[in-house]
Amino acid sequence: MNRFIFLAVLFLYNGLFAQQSNYFFRPEILVGKSIPSYELWTGKNPQIVLGASYAHQNYKPKGEWQTLLNYPTTGLSLYVSHYGEKTKGNSVSLIPFIEFYYGKKQKWSTKFGMGISYFDTKYNAITNPNNEAISSDFTWAIQGFVYYDFMLKNNFDFRLGLGVFHHSNGHTKLPNQGINSGLLSVSTRLSKTPKNQTIEEEIFDTKTVKKISGLYYGIRYGNGIQTFVFEDSPLKTVHNISLTGGVFYKNIVRLSLGLNARHYLHYYDYIIENETVPFIDKPFINASNIYVSLGAEILLDHFGIDWEGGLNLHKPFYKKHYALEGLRTGGELKYKLKNLFLGRLGIKYYLKNNTLKPKNNFYFGAHINSNLSQADFSELSFGFVHRLR
Repeated sequence: MNRFIFLAVLFLYNGLFAQQSNYFFRPEILVGKSIPSYELWTGKNPQIVLGASYAHQNYKPKGEWQTLLNYPTTGLSLYVSHYGEKTKGNSVSLIPFIEFYYGKKQKWSTKFGMGISYFDTKYNAITNPNNEAISSDFTWAIQGFVYYDFMLKNNFDFRLGLGVFHHSNGHTKLPNQGINSGLLSVSTRLSKTPKNQTIEEEIFDTKTVKKISGLYYGIRYGNGIQTFVFEDSPLKTVHNISLTGGVFYKNIVRLSLGLNARHYLHYYDYIIENETVPFIDKPFINASNIYVSLGAEILLDHFGIDWEGGLNLHKPFYKKHYALEGLRTGGELKYKLKNLFLGRLGIKYYLKNNTLKPKNNFYFGAHINSNLSQADFSELSFGFVHRLR
């Protein structure tokens, strides 16, 4: 599992720092609470986080995606978190991120980051049985924040933020209820150069970009890893093949509609080994999943930040999977929602620069997949995209 998270962080880090821009340093203090995610949750004390970000604003007036996205900031954040109780311990997180600004003054912004966390305390059936949140040393770390900047002078600001952190190992070791935290943030920008400083004179004309700037189709194969409902279950493969098509929106966002098929080796083996009725009649089909998806991807040169939501058309064994998990997953409503909806979040690296609008392109990706909001499996993939016009 660690190689999945490491490659994801490495891809995103290299992509975010590939641009020339205004560099700065941002120290940050966050305070909040971890939201209960299972019945034995005991966390009542506040969560305290110390953070530091090394970042740069992509202020390139003649750059296409930089101008169309209002000169976003990209960078790398380091967080040290204390969860307020011995059973949860502490974590250290390394998270590449991108931050989008709104309006000419850029006082409001939203930040998205995806990286890796190390936990010094985890689940143990004997010594720490109440910690069903984290059972592995390393997890995915995902953050989403909204900020408002109070400018004190050109190279110094006071910033308030509100957002969430999510930690999960992507269902590669159980138990994996995860940690979701709501946090308030206070930070400042320390830099020798003013915000939006540039020496470029040319300005990219956004009027030349059409809203619908092309059509495409693509194919993807993914190889995921997943554990099952038992704590000692080994990791097994989830095969995933997808056919997608859609449009390019202003050259920098790809909107997609897809038909996808998955096969869960854990499901298949369980059906065969236990001769599970009625699934044993057609074990391969009943261990498979077919779904339709809607997706959106932001394209930044060689990199893509990818989100996908889906609707299951066929996933018969999940009812048995849910029942085997027992009380961990919740009631009937949660089952219906998780059986119906799925999600997929991750990053891609493209062999050709998307700014050049290549007719054909290949990519590698790293994603975390979920049933609704609960982790299902972690995945590495490769795919092909063909631009029609």
